[in-house]
Amino acid sequence: MLTLIFAVIFCALPTFATDAPGQSAASLEGVYERVSLTNITTGEEAEAANRRGLLILANGYYSMMTMRPDRRKLEPGQKQSEMSEPDQIEFLEEWLDINAHCGPFEVEEDTLVWHRDISEDPKEVGTISRLKYEMRGNQLVIKFELRNSNRYEWVWRKLR
Repeated sequence: MLTLIFAVIFCALPTFATDAPGQSAASLEGVYERVSLTNITTGEEAEAANRRGLLILANGYYSMMTMRPDRRKLEPGQKQSEMSEPDQIEFLEEWLDINAHCGPFEVEEDTLVWHRDISEDPKEVGTISRLKYEMRGNQLVIKFELRNSNRYEWVWRKLR
């Protein structure tokens, strides 16, 4: 009987360790809003402070998008085709300033693995990202390094 009690306690321990690495994919499921993206090598913010983003992790799939909410919008009745060519280019560059991709995800120890099935960048379709992560309270902190050796922390606050 005592062995059974210890077995039940031992099996339940991982569910209490919410800030420990190696969580299951199900324990990360939820809706997160972007808080920040910081270059921890330089200490600088890598994106505009007003950048907005949403990350959804559910049923083994993820969907992520960030964008500038202050990008220009067409006025009622205004047509992009009626703009000058430089204005059209500027308008489209603002609208194309997004980061978005989705596909299956999995968790391996302290690593979040994203399989990109769809991406705003066609070169990323079919690629896999292996991102270290940790939970800090209700924040999912994703860590990655670029080829130039700059290291980043991408912070997402859990909404649900």
